[in-house]
Amino acid sequence: MSSLELNKEDMDREKLYKQWFALLAVAIPAKRMRMLIEDFGHAKTIFDCSEGAIKNCRYLDENNIAEILNARKRGLPVNQAGRWEVDNICFVSIEDEAYPLRLKNLEDRPYALWYKGKLPDEGTPTVGIIGARNCSDYGRRSAVYFGKELAKAGVSVISGMAVGIDGLSQGACLKEGGKSFGLLGSGPDVIYPRANEDLYRSLIQRGGVISEFLPGTPAIAKHFPMRNRLISAFSDVLLVIEAREKSGTFITVGYALEQGKDVYALPGRIDDALSAGCNRLIRDGAGIAACADDILFELEGRMQAHREIIKSDGLSMGERIRQEKKKNKREKENDNIIHDNDPLNNMIFRILRDHERDPEEMMVFIRDNEKAPEDLTLPLLMGRLMELELEDRVCCRGGMYYLPDV
Repeated sequence: MSSLELNKEDMDREKLYKQWFALLAVAIPAKRMRMLIEDFGHAKTIFDCSEGAIKNCRYLDENNIAEILNARKRGLPVNQAGRWEVDNICFVSIEDEAYPLRLKNLEDRPYALWYKGKLPDEGTPTVGIIGARNCSDYGRRSAVYFGKELAKAGVSVISGMAVGIDGLSQGACLKEGGKSFGLLGSGPDVIYPRANEDLYRSLIQRGGVISEFLPGTPAIAKHFPMRNRLISAFSDVLLVIEAREKSGTFITVGYALEQGKDVYALPGRIDDALSAGCNRLIRDGAGIAACADDILFELEGRMQAHREIIKSDGLSMGERIRQEKKKNKREKENDNIIHDNDPLNNMIFRILRDHERDPEEMMVFIRDNEKAPEDLTLPLLMGRLMELELEDRVCCRGGMYYLPDV
């Protein structure tokens, strides 16, 4: 066997460990999965480590621990991976260099994405277009107009492949020769809605369909608010075309604002219920999308900043997360020590910086390594620990105290 073949075999094996870990997303929240990678470094390490190491993860509950241990007994998903490859389902994890930078600032970014086709190009501007499923003729014409004009300008359209505004804007973008990407509330191999099957297949050819849900996962109601945060995250700017006053569209708008994205809305008649949501957004400060140039002007500044991020360090997403974690932890430790005027509190923070300890251990450590106050007793130390715990400055589990995770 050649060295090239051996290298590919190693890479395939490494990918299997990542896919094994990605399967846990059904039972373990995205934030906890990310914390596991931060602590252990790689999915393979989690697969190979001792049972005790898993049980010592303070942010995992009993069900999470049981899921991981049972998954290790089941072994790597060799057969499933073979089926995914036959179905042309691609996979990327936080540990991979190809993981999208646009998800970088999501606290609950998914560990892995499953997709067919491609992921959005990091250097190409993107606009998310969302709106009503039961849209008016004005809404339909506007969705087609913006989809076409953005495609002509080399902008990719992001949306949810839904009937109505979403699908119309994506279809118009593709027809004009542009690229569009659909974020799904199902697995990447599950077409929903079926009415947009042709669009689904065109997206795979000219862009991609992307999901955080495992292949084969059906489309169910609770998945769509989750996928909406990815629509806004993948979008450099978000455009709303027709939305009622109380609309699911506002879930995506809320995510976009949390993520620091600019939101634009199509103005409409004051007596049209389908325009009430857009008019409200404009009243509250959203940009007015009177033409495609309004959006394109906004994108210029956005993309300049985004391209600087791309050029900055060349690190994989996993390594970037680990470095950010270390930096934030150092900043928090320094903040605790520099800005707390109480000497005993500062001793506690220093002692717990690297290891969890019970109060008796802490007393011994203080006496041996610190300039202990003369009146310090175990009851006094325990009282202070309880005060700090109530202030969320230290945590306690099973009698062991530790600093909270960043």
